[in-house]
Amino acid sequence: MMNLMRQLLLMIGFLAGIVGLVQAQSYLHTEGKNIVTGNGEPIILRGIGTGNWMLMEGYMMKTEGIAGTQHEFEAKLIETIGAEKTETFFNTWLANHFTRTDVDSMKAWGFNSVRVAMHYKWFTPPIEEELIPGEVTWRFKGFQMIDQLLDWCEANEMYLILDLHGAPGGQGANADISDYDPSKPSLWESQANKDKTVALWRKLAERYANEPWIGGYDLINETNWTFPEGNNSQMRELFGRITEAIREVDNNHIIFIEGNNWANDFSGLTPPWDNNMVYSFHKYWSGTGANDLDWVLDIRDEHNVPIWMGESGENSNTWFTDFIELCETNNVGWSWWPVKKNGINNVLNVPINKGYEDLVKYWKGEISTAPTQTQAYQAVMQWAENHKIENCTVQYDVIDAMIRQPHTDAVIPFKKHQLLEPIFFSEFDLGRNGIAYFDHDVAHDGGDWTAWNTGWGLRNDGVDIEASQDPGGISNGYQVGWTAKNEWMQYSLSADSTAKYTLKIRHASLGSGSKMHLEVNGADVTGELTLPSTGGWQNWKTATFENIVIPGGAIQLKWVFDSGSSNLNYFEFSNPESAASVDFQALAASTSTDGFEISIGFNKEITSTDAELNLADFQLSVDGTPVSLLSVQNHPSQSSVLIIKHDKKIYSDQVVTVGYDGESVRAGSQNLLEFSGLVAANNLHTTYQLPGKIQAENFYHNNGLALEDCQDLGGGQNTGHAAAGDYLDYQVHVANAGNYRLEYRVATEKTDAELIFQVGDGENFSSLDTIQITSTGGWQKWETQTSTVYLEAGYYFVRLLVKKGEHNLNWFNLDVSTSVNGQQKQAEYRIYPNPAKDKLYVNFSASKKSDYSVKIISLQGNTVLSQEVVQAGQIMLDLRGLSNGIYFIQIAGNGAVTSKKFVIMN
Repeated sequence: MMNLMRQLLLMIGFLAGIVGLVQAQSYLHTEGKNIVTGNGEPIILRGIGTGNWMLMEGYMMKTEGIAGTQHEFEAKLIETIGAEKTETFFNTWLANHFTRTDVDSMKAWGFNSVRVAMHYKWFTPPIEEELIPGEVTWRFKGFQMIDQLLDWCEANEMYLILDLHGAPGGQGANADISDYDPSKPSLWESQANKDKTVALWRKLAERYANEPWIGGYDLINETNWTFPEGNNSQMRELFGRITEAIREVDNNHIIFIEGNNWANDFSGLTPPWDNNMVYSFHKYWSGTGANDLDWVLDIRDEHNVPIWMGESGENSNTWFTDFIELCETNNVGWSWWPVKKNGINNVLNVPINKGYEDLVKYWKGEISTAPTQTQAYQAVMQWAENHKIENCTVQYDVIDAMIRQPHTDAVIPFKKHQLLEPIFFSEFDLGRNGIAYFDHDVAHDGGDWTAWNTGWGLRNDGVDIEASQDPGGISNGYQVGWTAKNEWMQYSLSADSTAKYTLKIRHASLGSGSKMHLEVNGADVTGELTLPSTGGWQNWKTATFENIVIPGGAIQLKWVFDSGSSNLNYFEFSNPESAASVDFQALAASTSTDGFEISIGFNKEITSTDAELNLADFQLSVDGTPVSLLSVQNHPSQSSVLIIKHDKKIYSDQVVTVGYDGESVRAGSQNLLEFSGLVAANNLHTTYQLPGKIQAENFYHNNGLALEDCQDLGGGQNTGHAAAGDYLDYQVHVANAGNYRLEYRVATEKTDAELIFQVGDGENFSSLDTIQITSTGGWQKWETQTSTVYLEAGYYFVRLLVKKGEHNLNWFNLDVSTSVNGQQKQAEYRIYPNPAKDKLYVNFSASKKSDYSVKIISLQGNTVLSQEVVQAGQIMLDLRGLSNGIYFIQIAGNGAVTSKKFVIMN
């Protein structure tokens, strides 16, 4: 009988284990490096954090500096409107800030999870308010809010991740984040606070253990604490206790672990101690390059555990797109912060009422007039009302940047435009920078603050938009401003048929105004248009331009800024007429980026075939010198553009003009009007004139080096993180051959850095000099270190090739090397034979007045032979032992250094 009972108990235990295993697998859980659904399908969590709802932060409440934490804000409010009204405000705030409609909307927009930022005070009182020390009592407000939120998430099939954003006592010296009060013991300074934290998580886990739409437990948000032990052992101990408490009642849900230092220091927190655990990192205001997640991907790979980006945001749309693409490319889920606040860089933009603004200004001492208690109460209640989703502005540009753009380069219209209705400049297409628009400043990637948007209006892209002050009556409330050369915006729409139009542009400017042109489907259709100064940035006028031909069909209008700056409200096309009444003429020309082609744009579609085009009808000059032409043909995709190929490479510092005199180019029955001296826009990468200074960051091509903010005089950026094989290329024009003094502005802590100076055609390079960079004593302690080099005249590339040793480079400069009396000297010698075999002879002039040093340098920049010369005449260099190939002989003396190329050929 006893054996039978024992077998029955074993069977019951076995079946219970099976049930538990099956049950656990129906929840979001981990499998190796992946987070998977209950069906075992990998999932990328795309989430939103409920910042400022259950835990207020000063920067979102606009009270930073005076009431940065929630308890300070509450105290300020009680002082102003009394305890009873303060309680009413908080109840209204919690009811309004995040609702069923918010969750429904998140689901509709493409999010699949919510990370709820919890304040412990809604679940349990502070330790000092417990009637019995060490006892843990409960407040059910918090649990009821989570119950309701979970219902909303379940209805939308969205995962809810519980985030203890404010732990008992507060977990970080950055007080605003966790409502830490420095006058009381923190989480890490109080055993009672630790015990309460453990008890809270056990209570939560017990309540939600069997809820499949709970995505997991984010144990403690963004610890930022310096521990007396000098390590994270306290965190590991507390996390272990919380894990044990959770697993006593819940074996189903993921445990998310954040590191110290705002979630990113996992030292002492690996390896994983639970088989359903994820490491969660956060990322703000830093790079989004291909290798910028390597540090945390290494943790994933080493420990075969998933990672999750639990919090990010507070940046530009470009940064959002680039970072989310980086995450998802590496199979990393993410959660954004926050869902709403007053500002353009979140999903929901909360309007701020003047009464609340004035109250905060009074608290900060910025205004002296105190609001009455009634005025203050009405102000904060309106502020709470503003946080209802129906009172917020949906930032569809932010949603698009997060959900669609990381997976495509395609653009979509910001709104549906009609060609014969005003089109507001601020309503350009939705898409990536460089595809829907182009702006020079588009993100804050770390270091000194970079404002990606100067106007902070309407949308979170790089284009600078502010509230409009145009009194003209036609407005969407916003204007584009702070325009700069080569920036542009694109608008997708359709036109019924090809026609000529009157174009009106509503603009305002101070100074010299601006110049811009309009492209349609990549072809210039206006030539350069001038918007003259209106006498003030808010003195609005309408500029009118006639005979603008717009083709029919699907079109993309692109406004390109050529020079100057203007405020822009809208543009409008009107008075459509047949394009036949407009002369067929050239509008603009431009170079290709490789320097071997010229594009000419016309105001109408070209009907002449390639065979009908006569090359002899065209002329091309570079700096006034005629250039031979190779061919002329229609552009493969732009029917109003011709391409001329020529045999002379063009550089950025040259002036290119084109002309036409003939009858071979036609648009239907119309002949092209003759033209001459049409200046082509030069699209070549900058060619730097030597002698002169070149900033390191102004490279033609960068292979392997990083850019960082420079603390040297003049600021800007410097290159850094140099490693052997990295290089920077610069396109240069050397006016005169000769010896040049080569100056490098460098900073390094290393003592063995070497940099090779090379020249070449962009593919093949020869080494002319190698400098040994000595330590400057710091990565931002700058010195100018020098060498010398002989340069031939002409256009070519300079390559700075890192041979070894890390260093930072701010700029390099080349000056003509001169003697005391200012006359340039060259070493007086000749070499033969060239090519050489086993011997190379060097003949020095008998007038030599100083000793020489002779070096033979390989293409890799290595000195393979050296010799001193102490008297005039001839020397012989023994080349035996050197491989076939190209070498340089470098001779220093008589106040100069020269180099000559020779070849060893056996």
